[in-house]
Amino acid sequence: MPSTSPAPLASWHFTGTLRHYQADVLDRIDVAAAGPLHIVAPPGSGKTLLGLLLAQRGGGRAVVLAPTTTIRAQWVRQAASLAPDPGAVSEDPEHPGDLTALTYQALSVLDSANPLAGLARARWLGELEHDGRSPDAAAQWLDALSESNAAAYKRGVASRSRTARRQLTKEDPALLATALHPNALALIDRLVAHGVETIVLDECHHLLDHWALVVATLVARIRAAGREPLLIGLTATLPSPDDADEYDNYTSLLGDVDYEVPVPAVVREGNLAPYRDLVRFAEPTRDELAFLGAHAEGLAVLLRTTFAHENGIRFLLDKLQPVPEPEVRSELEPPKPPENDADVRLAAAFADDFAGSEAAAAMLATVAPQHPLVSLLPDVARRPPTTDESLRLLARFALDRLLQHPEEEPRWQRIRRTLADFGYALTDRGVRRTRDPVDTMLASSLAKDYAACDILRLEREALGDDRLRALVVTDFAEHGNKHGGLVGTAGALRTFGTIVADAATATLHPMLVTGGHTRIATRDAAALVPALEEMLGVPVAAAPLLEGGQVSEVHAPGVGSSALVRAASVLLTRGTVQVVVGTRGLFGEGWDCPAVNTLIDLTAVATASATQQLRGRTLRLDPAWPEKVAHNWTVTALLPPGFPLEAQPDAARLRRKHARLWGLDTDEPSRVVRGVSIALSSAQQAALRTVVAKDAGASVDALNDLLVLPPRAATRSEWRIGSEYVDREGVSALVPRRSRAPVFRTSRPASTALGVSLLGAAGLGGLALALTPEVGVGVTAVVVAAALWLGIPLGREWRRARAQTSRATDTYRRIGTVVWQSLVRAGRVGAGGAVVVTAREGSTVGIEMADASATDQRTFADALAELFGPVRTPRFLVQTGRGGRSWVVRAVLRLGRDEHYLPVPFGIGRRREDAEAFAALWQREVGACVLHAMDNPGALALMAQGRRGLSELPAPVVREEWR
Repeated sequence: MPSTSPAPLASWHFTGTLRHYQADVLDRIDVAAAGPLHIVAPPGSGKTLLGLLLAQRGGGRAVVLAPTTTIRAQWVRQAASLAPDPGAVSEDPEHPGDLTALTYQALSVLDSANPLAGLARARWLGELEHDGRSPDAAAQWLDALSESNAAAYKRGVASRSRTARRQLTKEDPALLATALHPNALALIDRLVAHGVETIVLDECHHLLDHWALVVATLVARIRAAGREPLLIGLTATLPSPDDADEYDNYTSLLGDVDYEVPVPAVVREGNLAPYRDLVRFAEPTRDELAFLGAHAEGLAVLLRTTFAHENGIRFLLDKLQPVPEPEVRSELEPPKPPENDADVRLAAAFADDFAGSEAAAAMLATVAPQHPLVSLLPDVARRPPTTDESLRLLARFALDRLLQHPEEEPRWQRIRRTLADFGYALTDRGVRRTRDPVDTMLASSLAKDYAACDILRLEREALGDDRLRALVVTDFAEHGNKHGGLVGTAGALRTFGTIVADAATATLHPMLVTGGHTRIATRDAAALVPALEEMLGVPVAAAPLLEGGQVSEVHAPGVGSSALVRAASVLLTRGTVQVVVGTRGLFGEGWDCPAVNTLIDLTAVATASATQQLRGRTLRLDPAWPEKVAHNWTVTALLPPGFPLEAQPDAARLRRKHARLWGLDTDEPSRVVRGVSIALSSAQQAALRTVVAKDAGASVDALNDLLVLPPRAATRSEWRIGSEYVDREGVSALVPRRSRAPVFRTSRPASTALGVSLLGAAGLGGLALALTPEVGVGVTAVVVAAALWLGIPLGREWRRARAQTSRATDTYRRIGTVVWQSLVRAGRVGAGGAVVVTAREGSTVGIEMADASATDQRTFADALAELFGPVRTPRFLVQTGRGGRSWVVRAVLRLGRDEHYLPVPFGIGRRREDAEAFAALWQREVGACVLHAMDNPGALALMAQGRRGLSELPAPVVREEWR
């Protein structure tokens, strides 16, 4: 029976000192407020204590759910230090305490492989009954449908499953219970009967799919018992929204984040070690390039035979010049003025399918560069198509031009085989992505193992053998890579063998631990075998492997992988071992070894959760090295510039890995920012772009030569540990700045034309005044008035045109103000704030909205990046260098060629009235402009013009900065 005490946890007490951000969380979060609590904080920031103190404020009995037994034990130890009676804390599901710590697995015993299918079917039956069928008739109808049209039945269940996922916490407890095993239901009922009111979900990013269902069932049962549960979700990182169904589970239970503790705040307070992110680039081995080269040559031949001939070129032209729908017009309606029909059709093609049209344009420019249509293409499309674009064009060609003709069956099959070699499955329904051998090859390249050896050499030179403590992480212990005749294995076993055999790491003492293998260097057996025996308490043997004998397999009878992982951690801490090689499953989330100061990431995962959890392994403070600074390395494989494949999937993975990571900006280490600039300097990023673009003279080795390993002492100083901070995130747009004209390609010609016209008006007035004695006063007054009437608007526009070349910062501030006020009017952001423009080193300016929420700042920065970025498929275009509020200004500007097209940001251009208000505000604050709606053929022709001439415009960058 539950205790009669109304608040069993209310008497718990913490006697220590809270960290700044912990106190801030407790000050800002009200446990009595309706809804769940959702807190994001990095590993090592004290989430366990924070969760216990929040539960203590709630007062009711609590259950803590953790992903592993190790993490569960941490909760038990911490809770026992707060409870007046240590017996109030339990980890026994049969005997709950005032606080009971369990693993998610203890509750997640399911009664079927697809638990939501039952909920979906029950929802469907309810809908049929609501439509007038009896329960039996509804069940019979569904059973008949499942037999006669299984696909329709599956679609119906899937659509209702998605709805159920979004509404798990609102489901009838009885329906939720049908998905669970009786043992799981019995435990849930035991917790409810015990009086549990608070549910603490540690590492709640695991709360996906069936675990979310189990927690939802517990929540529903507590509510059914007449109590409102308090949910406290704690995680180091949010799950990836890539799987929308699983993400819906998560958000339906925990909602938006209530408080996020950024990693920099914990480092600044001295509770996590300062760190640097670094990158080592690798070029695939000769055998790997030969394998990929055979694929590339086959693709090149196929592309030439497909698209360089009449049928292929006609396919590309049909894609880029679609036949417009016939326009219905009255016979009495006068004919429209002639338009550039090719531009209109080109714009219509891009508006209908931007990615497909861009691919077709790139292919046409490559196979038929002299075709008249190529001159009308955007500059950015006059280039060789990427490998991905080529493959998708091949698939579309096969579907549209070959499948309908039986005699083309051999070509159809050839294209299918080629697409399969590059990770695409072609069927009569279309093309879909499968496992990409190019990506797989680069992700698991042997060259990455060699790069790991290079990193260990650099680090031991900087740290010395006595200080180096490195962790090398792979995805798997061993996995095959069998495509096109190339047979090989990758993974931790291969990486370990490479490290042992490398001369640069010969004196290091490495150790490998995976789920099925423990290995050491044979040369280290005399030292490591006794140490392992001492820790494991069993006889240990090391048997050299047959392949050269440099590596030995460790045998410890009856010892599981968890004990061996702990042993490796102890040996690494002592310095008996300097390098541990293992898999992400064992050495990722939950593994704790404060001595680790160097991470070498060889994994292929790039989700925010996996990347941040892996980086967290090095951030713990090391009692043996109070001045610890961690280095987190990512190894990236690149195809050399001369290689005939337009694909660099590992470079894209590098950017995804760093997209959500905070760190010191490489160029300006006084700034803490998010993104790839924490790992690559601007020079390295530029060099990387030359490799990706296949520029002559670019090389992977040159990329590595640009790396300057920063001294750890300098990194520690740059983090400014112990200094004050405001704990605020700022989001700014870094916009390219032009030396001649900051906003448009040319504003000096417009300024000149306006100035000449203004001088002409002034001269007219001066001449009239000079001739006053010879002409009548009335005529003079008319001439002077005309001069003023012409001169005032010309003067106003001339000043603004001149300001664009002489006062760039003010012009960007005005543009930022126009964008912000337009977003406010459109209801996309809140009111208030001030635009701040900062001239930065190089050729960019930073534009930021101060005193606004982080969400509004990002909306603002994204809108600026859209405005200054390439023209894609906007609903409205602003044509600058044309228009004006005065006819004389419009006439003068029309004489010149000073015009440019800017896409109205989507957040502003969703409604016509908002776009019109944006253009009016631009004209008043920045300069003359004309708004064009992209809803007619003539306007689409302008869009085609707007896409041309973009090669001079580098893409803006949205930067997040922590202060």
